Amino acid sequence: MNQNSYDTRISRVIDYIYANPSADLSLDCLADVATMSRFHWRRVFSALTVESSAQIVLRLRMHRAAFWLVHTE
Repeated sequence: MNQNSYDTRISRVIDYIYANPSADLSLDCLADVATMSRFHWRRVFSALTVESSAQIVLRLRMHRAAFWLVHTE
């Protein structure tokens, strides 16, 4: 696979994470979204991004929780 294909797959997974923050965002699920094996997905994602997919999920969920704490009673 070429770099562009990997970038497209990573973008698709990140979009999926942001669109489905309360869904099952396990490594297996995200690898399925990327249409890669779990092992290959983890290697590619960590090689091309600063954060792991778990860190992105945690950061997004914490950001949304903080937003709701500030904007609701």
